[in-house]
Amino acid sequence: MTILDRLRRGARMAATALGRSPEREALSPPCPQCGRDGTTTVYRLSTRSARFWCTRCEAVVSTRDLASLRDTATVRNVSSGPPPDPHARYLAPPVLEWARSAAAKVLTAPELDRATYYQLHTRFDRTAQGSVHSGLPAVSAVIGRLHERCYRVDLVVLDLGHDSEEARERVDHARRWLAGPGKNQCWIVSRHVESRPEAESVEEAAAAYLRGDPVDRDQASALRSGLFGTDGGPRPVALLELFTADEITAAVRAYRDGARPLRDAVLAALQA
Repeated sequence: MTILDRLRRGARMAATALGRSPEREALSPPCPQCGRDGTTTVYRLSTRSARFWCTRCEAVVSTRDLASLRDTATVRNVSSGPPPDPHARYLAPPVLEWARSAAAKVLTAPELDRATYYQLHTRFDRTAQGSVHSGLPAVSAVIGRLHERCYRVDLVVLDLGHDSEEARERVDHARRWLAGPGKNQCWIVSRHVESRPEAESVEEAAAAYLRGDPVDRDQASALRSGLFGTDGGPRPVALLELFTADEITAAVRAYRDGARPLRDAVLAALQA
């Protein structure tokens, strides 16, 4: 099993633990509020519970009866098109529901740019004082930490110290926005370079890092461009801390063959 395969398998397991089981995309249970079929979107599905919302009546429903959910849900063709609301993938249901009444004009745009995405969450947080949403990390902090942690939702949730369902939703929807309309904000995309340093310089820099020796500027540049294919972004040493010594060693060997498994792993986490 390659590094990328192992990370993808881990990402699937982590996704389920975080309520992002891939199965959720194909399920549309009947709405218990308005009774319609095929109008709901399951946006959280773990091994214990599920949450879904109705695009017609805007009900948000939580359930632990997963057997009943699967038995009554309509299984839809997930390749038939995007979700009913183009912003539903990037805004958590409470934020989207609030925006429909408080910022409806903004939602007419086909995509939410960086300024708009930040402003929507800032306004929502200000109006949510005293609710279950008060105290959530600012979306700017969430996105900054996603960049630093290679877009791994589980690590960001732990870093921010907000282990709540609402915080997880915010982090995951922010990651989705970065993988979509905000993709050019991502260092792994915007700072991509085609040039490749010599394999020997990458090997020497990686060996120094793995020994625990200080990494100088040239070595850091070789690690960044060699293993991640970028000329900017978070410090290479900070990035490598997210990978094991065996994964780094394997990535250095793969680099000689033209592959960049660590870059592939970061892109896979972004697009999970």
